[in-house]
Amino acid sequence: MSDQIQRKMASGATWMVLFKLIERSIGLVSTLILARILSPSDFGVIAMALSFIFFAEQLAAFGFDIALIHNQSTTREHFDTAWTGNLLLGLSITLVMLLAAYPIAQFYKQPELVWVVCALALGPLISGAENIGVVAFRKELNFRKEFLFQLSRKALGFLIVVPMALIVRNYWALVTGILFSKLAATAISYLMHPYRPRFALSRVRELMVYSRWLLINNLIGFLKERTSDFFIGRLFGAGSLGTYNIAYEFAHLPSTELSAPINRALLPGFAKMADSEEVCQGYANALSMMAMLAVPCSAGLAVLAPYFVPAVLGTKWLAAVPLMQVLAFNGAVLMFHSPVCSVLLARGHPQMPVIANGLYVLLLLGLLTAVALGAQQLGVLGAAMAALLSSLLCTPVYLYMLRSKLSISPMVFLRAIARPVTASALMTVVLVWVLPSYDRSMSELVVAGWLLLGVGAGAVIYALALAALWVLAKMPSGPERVVFDHARKLAGNSKLSPPKKDM
Repeated sequence: MSDQIQRKMASGATWMVLFKLIERSIGLVSTLILARILSPSDFGVIAMALSFIFFAEQLAAFGFDIALIHNQSTTREHFDTAWTGNLLLGLSITLVMLLAAYPIAQFYKQPELVWVVCALALGPLISGAENIGVVAFRKELNFRKEFLFQLSRKALGFLIVVPMALIVRNYWALVTGILFSKLAATAISYLMHPYRPRFALSRVRELMVYSRWLLINNLIGFLKERTSDFFIGRLFGAGSLGTYNIAYEFAHLPSTELSAPINRALLPGFAKMADSEEVCQGYANALSMMAMLAVPCSAGLAVLAPYFVPAVLGTKWLAAVPLMQVLAFNGAVLMFHSPVCSVLLARGHPQMPVIANGLYVLLLLGLLTAVALGAQQLGVLGAAMAALLSSLLCTPVYLYMLRSKLSISPMVFLRAIARPVTASALMTVVLVWVLPSYDRSMSELVVAGWLLLGVGAGAVIYALALAALWVLAKMPSGPERVVFDHARKLAGNSKLSPPKKDM
């Protein structure tokens, strides 16, 4: 049974990573097009509106879907109650945000925010009506259908937002894309799953026992990621917030966009496991794979940001370069937090991520306050540095909780990331030494050439360094062995495989 769960988890992680790669490819193309058409202020206005809407959503994010996945004896009444709860919460958020539209515009000193908030306030109601039956895709580890569901909603959103941007050429294109994507997701959820929910609240107390911790965790998780938005928008305006958000999005692509789909597949798998050693091994395998893929991408993006921004986004976004460099490392550190939270949630300790994320938010608020009061000359960069410092200082807290509740030693974490981090550091040193400094007098063609050269050289240097470190470690089991075995099969040299060794 455990082997079957491990295989389904691996398959699910593969499907979810594939989805994220395609989704982010679509999102990347969309953002690149929109960044050329729209201004940083347009992105900033949307970020201002969404900051409060997302905050309201987290205040009502009871995580009924996670509660359904965690409960291995759910009935139709549980699903109906979860759907009813989501619908009522979505309606409540919509009404509250319609009333709060004017105060939000006053807070940010942006009068145009009133109608933007009113339009985007419809989003929670639309999402609340989504068919709860699609949760069964994850609960039953059927990630192929989950892949198709998630991809279709993303693709339809892309098909509307880009044409709208070409027509209106302002932030209303983003508003239209967001709302259309939510409408498409709700419609597709009923097309893809035959379940038809009914209005019911009979199991609300049972779901709340588990979900109350998820509510707090989701709220604190939102503050962990978005506290800087309130700070930047209030002090530095829509343009600076738009620049920060674009830098944040691209900087976190290599890390969170790989960890999120893997964690989406891991959580239901961890919930089904009964053996603690199996949980430890599953955590180590997932972390090793994340580190091997995401850490070099984050390091490479930090080095190549001076070329990436002007070549891909355009010179009007050059202020995003130092932000992207700092936030790339922040994204890599945050990636290490996410599997810890997933395994703790799945194993029935939802209060632990709440405590760890709460400490992170308190530290971040303190550092942002220090930037606002004593180091405002750092500007938006100060907010990015505060986020990175908070992530680094809180990492030991997450590892301590993993050890105290599940007896997973911090050495498991260190062994899992040692080779990818070392190889990425070597790659970074070589690229910084080889690549010339960016100069605004460089043509776009030259900048693009150095960017492509840096990407290619970085990939080769990292691969060689990682392979050398793996060989020096006597070829232990892990993601390197998976890659090696696949390469051996493709080459047809099955007899050349060295004997397997434990990690």
